[in-house]
Amino acid sequence: MKPWEMPTGYVRVLAQRNQHDTLVQAANDMLEGRSPAEQMRVYADANAKHDFVVDTEFGAVPIWDGADRRPAISVIDRGKKARSLLALDKSRKFLIRAYVAPASLAKSNFNDGEPVWSDPDLSSNYALPPANQATGDTHQVRQDLDTTTLQDNGLYGGGVAVAIVDTGICRPHLAKRLGFNPALDVGNSWTPPTLATTPGLNRIGHGTMCAYGVLAIAPNVALLDYPLLLGRPAGEHTVSATIGEMMRGYLVLIWRWAIIGSISQSALVVNNSWGIFHPSLDEFPANDPRRYIDNPNHPFALYIWLLTAFGADVVFAAGNCGNGCPSAVCLQRTAGMIMGANAYDDVLTLAGCDIHDVRVCYSSQGPAIAGMPPQKPDITAYTQFLGSKVLRGPRGFEPDTGTSTSCAIASGCIAALRTRQPPTATDPAAMIAVLQATALPAGGAVPNYDYGYGVVRPVAAGRSLGIIP
Repeated sequence: MKPWEMPTGYVRVLAQRNQHDTLVQAANDMLEGRSPAEQMRVYADANAKHDFVVDTEFGAVPIWDGADRRPAISVIDRGKKARSLLALDKSRKFLIRAYVAPASLAKSNFNDGEPVWSDPDLSSNYALPPANQATGDTHQVRQDLDTTTLQDNGLYGGGVAVAIVDTGICRPHLAKRLGFNPALDVGNSWTPPTLATTPGLNRIGHGTMCAYGVLAIAPNVALLDYPLLLGRPAGEHTVSATIGEMMRGYLVLIWRWAIIGSISQSALVVNNSWGIFHPSLDEFPANDPRRYIDNPNHPFALYIWLLTAFGADVVFAAGNCGNGCPSAVCLQRTAGMIMGANAYDDVLTLAGCDIHDVRVCYSSQGPAIAGMPPQKPDITAYTQFLGSKVLRGPRGFEPDTGTSTSCAIASGCIAALRTRQPPTATDPAAMIAVLQATALPAGGAVPNYDYGYGVVRPVAAGRSLGIIP
């Protein structure tokens, strides 16, 4: 049975399973660019007795000793040591995607007693907020961030890879807007199997806007195109992306960055201008251990932690559900709307302000959803300026907007600093601390739930790091 043939009411989950040769091979097939479906059909036939239907197109992703068990690794363990620790055949547990009747989830012996987790739908943070008038342009943002001083000190982003985890990059549009052809590492980019486009040649849209924001601050970075928001379960045409789709792409990114070392740059920044807009999108009720939005032990947290443990800076948007003018998709809910990975301790979470350092009315505020670290956002960066011109409205080009843009600007600031401050010198947690400590205080006593520690100041951060005199 195919996923699109599921009876009405079935729930999509990520199910933990014990290691099996077919699951190891399915994961390996995906990493090497082959379809895992053949291996998964074998696995599904052998497990037909279970109360779930396996999505054979998804394949399998390793979680090694389980979602809440993290190996002892560090930034310097990339390469040979990472291969020995995280080889696929060392993974005792794998996740598969399955479709389940809700009544089966209540059975004590469901899935052989192994846990399952939510696989909720996701979206970009670019649903246009009501306030869509530009308050400045790219030049003014660069002035506010003093990019001249960054570049006078050689901080252009050279030797830094930035993964744009979004809807895909249109490189020709970026070249037209920026006046130069940005570096794009096609070989280390990754396209979900359900997409026909190639890296750098995706439709102009949200992902291109995010890439522009990064390049506006750090023009010499090497972009990695990860259009994971366009991945979708086979046959579920109304779904734009799920956490499971993100995990597949993140596995590829972790594999190439930390394990086989094909990403040759000395630093990696991962830009995530996406999230879950409303608690109703999670299939499971409050306080259920299978949830994603308020569960720090969801398997996706392991993948984020692996990236940061191996030295990648992971940046997330706070969201556009702030009290003042929340995006329509928030359904007027504004409290506790920083959820899931956007609220993890390991990531830098961005609020948004205009070029005058005033919080934009839609920028999501803390505290984060109950059950997650409450002190979010971490810092604030610029948005609501005329920049990439990816969207034309009735009055002309629309501004780059939302905390999506703030997230990309912050990623560009980090990439600039990483030019001369590799993760072996300052790990991601320390970089977050520096950015917090050097932010321009705003909103009263800091930290606060509107601005976090204040508005990003990369030059002050560079001086704190000793890379700017």
